Amino acid sequence: MNRDGEAYTTMRIVVLLFLCGAIAGNNDTLYNEIPIVESLDLQEQTEDESRTNRTLHQIFNDAVEAYLEEDWHRCIEDFDELLHGYKIYKRMLVNCRQRCRIKVNGAAPIFPENIEDLYFYEKKVKETLCLMMCNQEYREIAGYKALRMLPREFEFKLIDLQAYEYLHICYYQKNRYRDAANAMYTFLLKHPDHKASLETLQHYLTLPGVIAEKVVNLEAAPYVNIYLKAVAAYENENYANAVDHFETSLRSYLESEEECRFFCEGPFDQGWHPEFTSSIANHFTYCLKCKRSCSMHLNNINGNDQKDILWSHYNYLQFSYYKLGNLKAACAAMESYLLFDPSDESMLENRKYYSAQPKINEEHCKPRQEVLKYVKRQEYEFSILRYIFKEFSVIDAELKTTKKKKKDSRAKSKTDESKPKELGKKLISQTDLYTPPGHSTLFHTQQFKNLSMIRNGGHEIHGTSQNRVSDVYLVAEEKELGGKNRYVADGFLNSTECDLLMQLASMTAVEGDGYNEYKSPHSKYERFEGITVGRIALMVYMGQIEEERLQQLLEKTEDARSHVERYFGLDRPLYITYTHLVCRTALPDSPMDRDDLSHLVHADNCILKDKETCIRESPAYIWRDYSAILYLNDDFQGGEFFFTKDQTIRESDSLVFPRCGRMVAFSAGKENLHGVRSVLRGTRCALALWFTQDEEYTEYEGILARAILERVRSVGPLEVEDVKVPLRYEDVLVQYVNNDEWLRHFLGNAS
Repeated sequence: MNRDGEAYTTMRIVVLLFLCGAIAGNNDTLYNEIPIVESLDLQEQTEDESRTNRTLHQIFNDAVEAYLEEDWHRCIEDFDELLHGYKIYKRMLVNCRQRCRIKVNGAAPIFPENIEDLYFYEKKVKETLCLMMCNQEYREIAGYKALRMLPREFEFKLIDLQAYEYLHICYYQKNRYRDAANAMYTFLLKHPDHKASLETLQHYLTLPGVIAEKVVNLEAAPYVNIYLKAVAAYENENYANAVDHFETSLRSYLESEEECRFFCEGPFDQGWHPEFTSSIANHFTYCLKCKRSCSMHLNNINGNDQKDILWSHYNYLQFSYYKLGNLKAACAAMESYLLFDPSDESMLENRKYYSAQPKINEEHCKPRQEVLKYVKRQEYEFSILRYIFKEFSVIDAELKTTKKKKKDSRAKSKTDESKPKELGKKLISQTDLYTPPGHSTLFHTQQFKNLSMIRNGGHEIHGTSQNRVSDVYLVAEEKELGGKNRYVADGFLNSTECDLLMQLASMTAVEGDGYNEYKSPHSKYERFEGITVGRIALMVYMGQIEEERLQQLLEKTEDARSHVERYFGLDRPLYITYTHLVCRTALPDSPMDRDDLSHLVHADNCILKDKETCIRESPAYIWRDYSAILYLNDDFQGGEFFFTKDQTIRESDSLVFPRCGRMVAFSAGKENLHGVRSVLRGTRCALALWFTQDEEYTEYEGILARAILERVRSVGPLEVEDVKVPLRYEDVLVQYVNNDEWLRHFLGNAS
């Protein structure tokens, strides 16, 4: 049996991740559990009548005024009242909306027959009446100002946790150091790059009574502490407690998401005066986008974004129930998990195990009801949003085209009308204009005479340690992947290493790299960016990026090369022939229902002619023998790698889902036709590697990169000022090799 869970710590200071963006407007604050009876606290009157029955906006202004006047006691009182009141405000709105929805859904219609589909509007009228009564009942308890709609700009301040930016100082001035640390930590989780706040928190951790492990996030979702207790029980092999806590955490998670979704059904400023139908559609879309974002905000555990938090409950429960001998519950949890990740190799193996047990039948191994409901709702909402995006994009495009045609028709000359044949010719040959990258222009020895003179014959390019990667493990081989000479392995990179390589790509990648700067060589809906090891080395040589970046890149490419060589048991060594750090980004206006590919079906060392023929001749990169792709991230939609038997068939033999540190490797011939599905949202980054067994085709830029690394470590980078690396950098690199004696020295040693 297998499990794929992580234990989370409650305190992280140095490595703080960004929280997800604001929910479609103004509803992204996480909630704490507040009993309903706490609303009665707002009845309490203070001695100062001017402070009675204040709106949240007024309380915030009074709190800031107290801070400026250094009235620390009143500052704490007012900010505490503000934070407490805002949570009650949200809770009461959600309670009213939930209660009225249930009441209306159970009510009989006014008229038995549904005339002109009016049942929906009838229900909304009834729901509105219920909300009015519910809100009025609350106002009678809490005061007439209690449920006044918050000004948008003010609610942004609450969402941005600005109250804690003041509150920690007020606590500090009153020597309440632990409270100050909690407030500062909470603010930092929302603003992880705020250096001054980070330094302040580090100072607070040195003060009396402050224990780092006990500093808490005051805005944590209700289920978080339960989840952490569950993980701790699981790690301690206390599976009975783990099951209890995970089941409770799961219910709390789903309840919190439901509350978030109801809170999304708030006001919407459309900024214009649409028709009746249009206003309904616009508001519906606004609310739906907001609801789709709720899970993003719940999937943050004290600064750690974990998109699979909901899934992980079922992963943990599956193994815990198994250890307790409850195979029926374990099987149901396993099937529930597979609804989210149907290709998880470990769970698929577990399915085989459960199906072989005599006490388990098909009825037992069904997903749990709450998961079926959740997934069905997610799929529908995704589909309707995709439809909205697609259809309105088409209309917008047609309107723009119509306007442009009217404008252009007035300026169009007769000579323009005589060019359709030339335009057609360009379109036919467009793909030929951008030869895909396959090797550096420094590749051929005759183009690089100086380096050829320095290199000694017969040298094998290997890393210093072929066994450096100790955490690598296979997740799929030929049988699972439906072909031959292919496999998938995980563990080549940890999350920090992935982040560093992603940063390197963001700092250095060139749009259209390898395709004559054509930014969208594969899909008009995606931007392509890449960088070679030679360009990175040149930037290190010129002091533009740190040498450690190049060192990491070279180590990881060598780890991959060594693993591929050992896995396939080759009788001749492999050499890296080309390295390409690439990112594909879905353009903002790209449709969600695209059926194009991010990379068309192809083989890496031959040209596909038909279903049966793949010709291994120029311009194909015939020297390639093996290929590998090392993935850096998975925080995007789409972009799956796939193997297929036929370039005309969209169904794939098998899919490989990118994940940080995962590598797919395969032989480069027609037996491994492959492609990449559309990147629908976000940015997909990977380190693409091609290998050869012919030493003459070794990537010379890799040799140069190692020499440059030694040169920089020994004597420092080249002393140049404000010199940019040109797009055509190869000639510059050759020039430096010719003129730099130190570099030539280290290049000779490298050879």
